[in-house]
Amino acid sequence: MTNSLVQKQTNSRYRWIMLALCALTPLCIITLPNMSLPPLFATISQDLGLSLVEVGMIWGMISFTGIFFALIGGSLGDRFGTRNVLVVACLLTGVFGLSRGFAVNFATLILAMLAFGTFQAVVTVLLFKVARQWFPSEQLGMASGVISAGFASGLMLGPLLSTSVLLPALGGWRQIMFLYGGIAILLSLAWWIVHPVEQTTELSRAARVSPGDSLRHVMRLRNLWILGLGGMGINACFQGFSGYLPTYLKTIGWAELDADRALAAFFVTSLTAVVPLSILSDRLRLRRGFLIFASLVLSIGIGSLSVVEGAVIVLVIAATGLVFDSFMAISNATILEVDGVGYLYAGTALGFTTAIRNLGGAFSPPIGNSLTTFGANIPFLFWSAMGLFAVFMFAVMLKPKPRSVPETEAFEPPPSAPQEA
Repeated sequence: MTNSLVQKQTNSRYRWIMLALCALTPLCIITLPNMSLPPLFATISQDLGLSLVEVGMIWGMISFTGIFFALIGGSLGDRFGTRNVLVVACLLTGVFGLSRGFAVNFATLILAMLAFGTFQAVVTVLLFKVARQWFPSEQLGMASGVISAGFASGLMLGPLLSTSVLLPALGGWRQIMFLYGGIAILLSLAWWIVHPVEQTTELSRAARVSPGDSLRHVMRLRNLWILGLGGMGINACFQGFSGYLPTYLKTIGWAELDADRALAAFFVTSLTAVVPLSILSDRLRLRRGFLIFASLVLSIGIGSLSVVEGAVIVLVIAATGLVFDSFMAISNATILEVDGVGYLYAGTALGFTTAIRNLGGAFSPPIGNSLTTFGANIPFLFWSAMGLFAVFMFAVMLKPKPRSVPETEAFEPPPSAPQEA
């Protein structure tokens, strides 16, 4: 019976509708609103009187909240179902996203970012749990890649639209915060309508375990620790670099719009490559090898920004971006395939590794920004070193070729998928 339920869901055509919603959600309520911030930091800083270190703290706050709430959100998804938790998390992301527009100083803005990031972290984790529920193992890399393409689209469009389109159209950075908050509230309604109601049979209740038991189980899985620590290095590398780059380029004399748009080159190439590389990882089963390669590319590329000049900067940014979202997709697919995870612990495993990963994004921006006292280019060397740490974790510490978990090994009953025509 268990196997038939799983097969019914993973063979349903409705899974493509679910995948489309999973890709649309991060675009609209996670990466697009987040990546609109770096180009706006100069305007926000002038309005609220913020220092560069305070800007770094605000930028790192989303990752800081993810340390705690990604884990909680993943456990709640395992316990109460992805539909229920996603509806509430998207709604509260919108409410607290709106609240950022009312900030009057550093304290009120960072508190609003704290609340906003709390529920964003929950959404991020559960999107990949939905992929684990609706897609078989042989399509898991592809599904993760499509979701990551949603993330990548927002990462690309955020810098492009922020100051050149939305700021003049809406009249101020506060109005931009209000717009993104409203979009998140609408996505909450979409999850309520589109996601099938999850089953509450005796079988489903028996399959669920308490958040504490789930956490204790995943904490015993060595490869989850290694994947989390490696992801911490990459997140430190990316979060620091992406928040600082527009400010750095303006500091060395670039025009404001050119500086804001330069970051988009990173995300354009990342978006282009994410789905093909994720599908390739499904076919070749080279998850670990790609994680090593991608970490090395990110480390070298971001480190080289400390020495390159002129138009070469954009070329380096574009080349470095080729592997970023593919890394995130394949990393999440690898987490879901760790022996002992399966359906039942997917949310908790993703939350656990995301919590470790977000440590890097929390400490990296303020530490890196503080290194500008030694030179405007020095932060890139720090973030490059974080990438090299990830290379070490994946190349030396990660056990190769983790066994994929059979669909029936750790079962979580699926929602009631619509019947095939």
